[in-house]
Amino acid sequence: MSAPRPPRRSSLFRRIYGTFVVTFLIAAIVVGTGTWLVARALSADWVPDAIDRLDAGNEALVADLHDPPALALTLEAMDRELGTRSAVYDVEGDKIAGDGPPHVPARAHRREKQLRRGRPVIHPGPGDRPLVLFPVSNEAGETVAIVHVVDAPAARARLIGIIAPLLIAAFGLGAWRLSRSLTSRIDRLEDGVGRIAHGELDHRIEVPARPADEIDELGAAVNDMAGRLERVVAGQRTLLANVSHELRTPIARVKVLLEILHERLERIADDGASARAATLERLRVGIGEMAEDIVEMETLITDLLTSGRLELRAGEGAQLELAPVDLAAVLSRSATKFRATIDAAPGVGVRGDVFLLERLFSNLLANARRACPDGGVWVRAEQDGASVVVRVEDDGPGIPAEQREAVFEPFRRLDDARSRDRGGVGLGLYLCRQICAAHGGTLVAQARPDGHRGASMCVRLPAATS
Repeated sequence: MSAPRPPRRSSLFRRIYGTFVVTFLIAAIVVGTGTWLVARALSADWVPDAIDRLDAGNEALVADLHDPPALALTLEAMDRELGTRSAVYDVEGDKIAGDGPPHVPARAHRREKQLRRGRPVIHPGPGDRPLVLFPVSNEAGETVAIVHVVDAPAARARLIGIIAPLLIAAFGLGAWRLSRSLTSRIDRLEDGVGRIAHGELDHRIEVPARPADEIDELGAAVNDMAGRLERVVAGQRTLLANVSHELRTPIARVKVLLEILHERLERIADDGASARAATLERLRVGIGEMAEDIVEMETLITDLLTSGRLELRAGEGAQLELAPVDLAAVLSRSATKFRATIDAAPGVGVRGDVFLLERLFSNLLANARRACPDGGVWVRAEQDGASVVVRVEDDGPGIPAEQREAVFEPFRRLDDARSRDRGGVGLGLYLCRQICAAHGGTLVAQARPDGHRGASMCVRLPAATS
């Protein structure tokens, strides 16, 4: 028995792991640099500079002892330069100016002798922070004030305020690089899948020749699926078109045969054989129904053939051969066949295929007439900017709002107005929408604009001048 194969480590996991390792190294460098900067800030390097600055400004401090506002400005300037916090106290220990406690720290009293000799005192303060006590002497060498200096926490806060954003930026940069690498490809994959789902079976997702990880492999799998679907659908469309074409010949022969039988029945009826009158009548009715069925089959096959050709043409990216069409004339011919009232201004024209446009409006008018066999049917055409709008309306039962989109699905019929015994197989509206799309137009089902009972099919086509 062979040993089980070890699980394959995900290449996507390796990509994420590598990004985090690089981010961690960058963060370690930032933290090390920040630690060094903070260590420098906590050192006592500022102490000699502070003593030199106080020694050089001794006379100015003595002169400002009786002017606390001026003394405060002098201390603020030194604190800004050295990053310290200073205060001046008189010989009694009370604060005159500066940023410090109200009274001189107790440690100053313990080193009072050293201060009175004019020597500064340096010793650790709270948390081992260096503290400087500097004596201010007058011209006679007498100590007249004490300066208390300690490093300012604000200096460390500023350094931490610099280091923290750098650290956050390092992690943020790594996270952004990782998320950008993933989300950009996922977005591209989502867009490609959406386009394929909406019928663009020739669309392919951009993937490298050698997939780098699971996301690329998923994109390649989707491309393979789209290719298979495209070939299957193309094969079905071709088969449908071929079968429809081949079925038209036998149907034509059956129609000829029916005509011959009908003529023979008429001759038998003329012989005056009264005993067979009832039988002949039944035969005549049956043949008539058979003829209607064959006409319906022929309509179905013709619709399938036209639909297949339109889909094949759309799949190949080819355009219809369009020519100027007098829309009023087309509507007039179709309206006459279905006893519809027409309202179309002369000169309203589009560019299109005459055969397909006549099929479009004949189907819509036939649908409307079946919905109301004895009611009113109207067809109206008007130009609306760069488009021509044609409305086919009837006063039948109408189409429920929730089914106004479903009626354009193939083989979909409304039970109340398009039942089987009243004609129609459910391909008419589907074919109408295909014809509109092939002409760059749209077809929607609506309620009648005037608010009356009935349905309205709105066709919008590009005008001939657009």
